[in-house]
Order: sequence, then structure tokens, then C-alpha cells
Amino acid sequence: MDVLPIRPADAALSAPALPAPNDKPNFAGLDALRCLAALGVVLLHSCVPYLRYPMPGLSWSVSDTPNAAIDFLFWSIELFIMPLFLVLAGFFAWQTLQRRGPQVLFRSRVRRLLIPLLFGAIVILPLGLYCWVGSWVAEGIVSPVKLRSLKLDPRLGEHLWGLGHLWFLQYLFLYIACLTIFAMVAKRYSWIKEYQPSLKTSLGLTAVAATLILCFEPQVVWGFQHSFFPVPAKWLYSGVFFTLGLMLAIHDPKLHWVSQQSTRLIAPALITSFIALLLGRWQLAQWESVSAESQQAGVSLAGVLLATMTATGALLGTLSLIGISVKKISTIPTSIRYLAAASFWIYIVHHPILGLTHLDLKLLLPEASPLLKMTLSFATACCLSVLTYEGLVRRSQLGQLLGFQWNLPTHRGADSEAEPILSLNHADTKPSQTEPFVEPRRAA
Repeated sequence: MDVLPIRPADAALSAPALPAPNDKPNFAGLDALRCLAALGVVLLHSCVPYLRYPMPGLSWSVSDTPNAAIDFLFWSIELFIMPLFLVLAGFFAWQTLQRRGPQVLFRSRVRRLLIPLLFGAIVILPLGLYCWVGSWVAEGIVSPVKLRSLKLDPRLGEHLWGLGHLWFLQYLFLYIACLTIFAMVAKRYSWIKEYQPSLKTSLGLTAVAATLILCFEPQVVWGFQHSFFPVPAKWLYSGVFFTLGLMLAIHDPKLHWVSQQSTRLIAPALITSFIALLLGRWQLAQWESVSAESQQAGVSLAGVLLATMTATGALLGTLSLIGISVKKISTIPTSIRYLAAASFWIYIVHHPILGLTHLDLKLLLPEASPLLKMTLSFATACCLSVLTYEGLVRRSQLGQLLGFQWNLPTHRGADSEAEPILSLNHADTKPSQTEPFVEPRRAA
């Protein structure tokens, strides 16, 4: 394939297009991080019934006793979890693009994202729908006939229809499609490559763009927007972090700069995140007493500060987690590799399991501590998801169709193709015989 040349002035700063075999970057820390982050998604959803400040727009199977500690945990995870996944997805998408080209990138993501999305939409979403309506029937909120008609009161039904937790697969595939088109256009029109923002400029643009979006649509983070199609503000906000992942792959392909800066970022990440959590929970309390129209009335000073702290906390938190993982984790045990391989399946199937578990715990343990019920629901969802992965997916034709098959390594140090949630397969990063798409520059 054609090479996208870089400007002569940048030639002295460019890194080798393909690392030497003995200079291959070690991303074991990222595998571990993606695995733990996938479990963090399950933990996030395990907290929902016990929130002191429920997420606007998010309908759940039950509402149980509120707990301040669980509420703080939920919003802490919500602040950074999707930016983290998006940055990692963009980082590895660019590596695949550089080594294998846009056609291979697009075909691999069609197989890895659209097929699981289709399975989830056909199988998991209907199960979740009936779990939710069945739970409302059990609690006396709706009549049993609604299980057949599914014609719900607008207050209940308006936030029930959409892709639910599978929205991320749809958004990510659209980003991959845009990246593929950009790569093909850039090969034809060389002037497109003339401006490559430095890494520091990219970080600044990310913070500014994310802040501006949240100023006008804070519900992108501090709410949930159901739809079968991408919500524009949410798509743009998520795309900002996906693009940051691309910039990291271009300017810091081995993540040396991020690793060096990670310890310096911890304190500002914690401070800005804590301020965002305080402001966000205060804002949610205000929204509880006003109408939806009032929430969209305009941009206030408090709203600007909330948007700034939210975007900055998400950005710094994501970079510090990535840097620390790469810096501190050089190898991962087989158990983590196994969970990484199962994590995509866990992500898809855990929703209805959690919905039913939350209902059972409310009915069977009405007086139990919310912390205990949250822990039990998290453990149950993880265990049942892993058991179904092992029994139904890992070595089955279904697993082959979804791309979730994985074999335990036969000896220590054996490479595996663990497929963490929405990640690339290691096969995609093997050098090809084609030229690289563009030579990355070192971190600014």
C-alpha cells in the first residue's frame, strides 16, 4: 500500500515504522487494564439500584435502598470508564491501520463488533426487556398483561427502548468506519497530512472539545440517552477520546511519554475528579426538583465548572491509568488472560443477569445492607457470565461465530489471543508485508 510521507522537518523526529523483533512494546499492562475495566462496567451496573442520585434517563429493573458510598463509587466509575475504553480502542485501531491497512482494519472490526452487536440485539436485548418488565410486574408497578403487550406508561417506556449497554459497539464501529474513510482519502490527497497536532496540542484540544460538549449536554456523562441511533452529543464526546487514542498511537506508540508522566498526573486527576463528583452530585440533586426543559435552559457558571472538571478528570484519569499499567505491569498470569478473553462475553450478557439478581436480592433480603447486595449482585453476574462463557462459548461454534474462542496456553509465556472487551486481536498487530500507513512521531 502507499506510504503517507511526513514532512521533511519531522523526519529527524520520526520513530521506526516497525519495531525490531527484540524491541516490541510490552502491552501486558493494557491487557490487564482492559480486563479490570471490563469488570468495572459490571460493578458500575451493580450499583444502579442503590444510587442516592439516580442517573437521569436510566431505567433499571428495581430501585432499592439508597447508599451514599455506592452512589459515590458509581459516579467515580462513570466518570472515566468509557473514555478509558475509547482511548484504548483508538490506540490499537491506529496500530492495526498502520501495520495492516484500512481494508484489514475495517474487515476485522466488522467481524469483531457488528456480529456481537447483532447477537446482542437479537438475543440479549429482548431478554433484558422481559427481565425489566417482569421485575416491574413482580413489584406491582405494571400489570402482568404488559408482559404480552409491552405497551408501557410513557414515564416507564420512554427510557426502555434502545441499544442499552450495547451502544458502545455501535459507536466504536462508526469511529472505525470514519477512520477507514479518512485513511483512504488521506492516501489520495497528500495535503491532508500537512497538519499533525503534537501530542500536547492533542491533549489540549481533547480537554477543550470535551468541555464544550458537556457545557451544552451534561447528560452525556451525568445521564443516559437511550436510542437505536447515535445521539449526536454523546457520539462527539466519545469520538473525542477515540481520536485521542489515535494521537497517542501516532506520537507515543510505545507509551513511553505516558508512562513517564503517569505519576505526575495522579494528584491532578484525583483532585479534578473529586471536584467533578461533588459538583455532579449537587447538579443531580438540583435536577431532581426541576423539569427536563429547565435542565436544558442554558449554560450556567456551575455548568461550565462541572463540564471542565468532568472532562479534565476523565482525561487525566485515563492517561494516569494507562501509564501506570504499562509502567508497573510487565507480565500477566493465565487467570487474567482468561478473564480478558471472557470479558467481551461478560460485557454482552451481564445486563439481564444483573437485572434478575437485583430483583431476587430485593425480595429475598429486603433488610440487608445495600453494600452486601451490591457485592452479591456483582459476584453473581461475573460468575454466571464466566460459567456461560466456559460452558457455551469458549470452545463452541457460537464462540467461533462471535470471535470469542480462546485456548488456554500450553506452556508458560505462550502467546494467547485474549480478546478483552472491544480490543484488537494480537494477530492484527503482526507486521505485514505492506508499508506502514504513516510513520509516527515521538511524543511532544
